[in-house]
Amino acid sequence: MTAAALARMAAMKSPPGIARRLALSLALLFAALPALPQTPGYSVEIVVFRNGSDAGAMEAGMARPAFTGDDVVPTPAESRKLGGAVARLNRSGLRVIGQASWRQDPTAWNSRRGVPAARLGLPGISGKVIFERGQYLHLGVDLVIEDGGKRYRLNEVRRVKADEIHYFDHPAVGVIAILTSGT
Repeated sequence: MTAAALARMAAMKSPPGIARRLALSLALLFAALPALPQTPGYSVEIVVFRNGSDAGAMEAGMARPAFTGDDVVPTPAESRKLGGAVARLNRSGLRVIGQASWRQDPTAWNSRRGVPAARLGLPGISGKVIFERGQYLHLGVDLVIEDGGKRYRLNEVRRVKADEIHYFDHPAVGVIAILTSGT
């Protein structure tokens, strides 16, 4: 084969080679770009309220429970879905203690990691709100509510569906929660 023939073959093969190199260069460029910040996928909103009963209060000498795994950092969000529930609770004689709304992605199933009540700005409330994903979504509360010189503990985790209102019950306190995806 002559040099001219090799030059003609090289010239014929260069467009696909250039296209491959260009595609590889673009792929590397996009891989090297910094990731855009992602907004967490779920909005969680809770309302904590008292019904006036003293039933189920913790014993006066009972030690405060230690909460572990309360290290999830929420992204603040506006309360939107439970405003009507707050108004109805207040009209019915129940007292709303606190309301919070935030965005987060679920933690791993059975990790029991949660958002601390202190980060949610819930006065008189300690503990955490748990949001996990296994095969299904699970929402839970492990909260101690201090009100009127008494303490009440509400500790419950349950399977939930997005866009449904969920009620966590206790004889003296309650939590209404809603989980919304993608908004």
